[in-house]
Amino acid sequence: MDDTDEMRPRPGVPHLDTSLPNPEQAVLDAQTLIDRTGLAHLIVLLRIKMGFPAEVFDLAARPLINGYAEFVQLLPVAGSRRYGEPGGQLHRALATALRALDHRRGQILPRGAPPEIIGAQAHRWTYAVFAAALLRDAVESASPEDSAGDVDGKTAVQVFERCVPPIILSWLQEDAGLMAELLAVLSSRADPASAIADLVGLAANGPGKASKLVAEPEPTPSPNAPAADSSDRPAPVLPAAPTTVEPEFLEDVNVDGAALAQQFMAWLRQGVLNETLPVNRPDGLVHVVNEGLLLASPRIFREFARERAGPEPAVDAAKRVQREVLRAGWHLRADGGVNMLCYERARAGHSPTRINGIVILDPRRLIDPLPAVDTTLVRVVDSAAALD
Repeated sequence: MDDTDEMRPRPGVPHLDTSLPNPEQAVLDAQTLIDRTGLAHLIVLLRIKMGFPAEVFDLAARPLINGYAEFVQLLPVAGSRRYGEPGGQLHRALATALRALDHRRGQILPRGAPPEIIGAQAHRWTYAVFAAALLRDAVESASPEDSAGDVDGKTAVQVFERCVPPIILSWLQEDAGLMAELLAVLSSRADPASAIADLVGLAANGPGKASKLVAEPEPTPSPNAPAADSSDRPAPVLPAAPTTVEPEFLEDVNVDGAALAQQFMAWLRQGVLNETLPVNRPDGLVHVVNEGLLLASPRIFREFARERAGPEPAVDAAKRVQREVLRAGWHLRADGGVNMLCYERARAGHSPTRINGIVILDPRRLIDPLPAVDTTLVRVVDSAAALD
């Protein structure tokens, strides 16, 4: 399992017919499309990575996701190994948005702004990165034969303006500079210094690749070149449609580390199912919480290392296992990319006890049936802000 597996369609969802969709089929609504493609879990991850409360995410982000889904329907990405099945364009858009949000975590935006501005505008910039990444394919999807000038960009802007609720548009427009940069990115006219275009390009194309959302620079004529007569200038030759498989962006994967993470997860699954790792006990290593499966860390990794005794010191082995599990990206990250979360259990007549650990998302992919949620455990977090 590589670190893009969380972006694959959810196991257990019926496989789609791999034939191309019939253009005469009825237009499907967003929920039907999401159900048929098995991509609902990616939307859950988007909400977590954006850090919006559920009600704010439903108001601000979900309409844009739904609108884009209904725009692309079950279209595949032609020539793509990963996204070549029906629903591939929606799948790739959601995956690109997730990677862009991961990259956004390491950025202080807006660049060069004082701390009070950065804090006040954090959610707006997160939303702008999400919107630009989600709609990237709308900018680039039209074929060269059908596009002229900024037709593709106009399509993305139209999807954005049609689907984003007026209250959210007004909220974004409170920052005129951000709104201008976002619209420029959606129109494929972004400045090369655009932070949004940079993050989306990194998510879509990988490190060191130029974003296709940046405006093409005007060529500088040679000082010795004769002036061209526009009446005799030949019509521009449009590039041919690509015939090879497109490059797919993959993070570097440590094969040995990935195998170690898989071994740990297999051990965890077996331990829960055969009850050698009791679940939801006050002194236990595994707890079911609302957000997923809480693993008491680093104790559970030390237990795994102890059972797999080798030449490496147990403490070092435990650290290495924990590092590789975190690299796999199966867990919930808090604001600022924090991996370790804290939960508190209140006990009558006693002081509350706390459990620190990592939370594995969507644990039913790993353990089924999953024990019930331990309602006595509550995550210790600051009260979530709404938009600002």
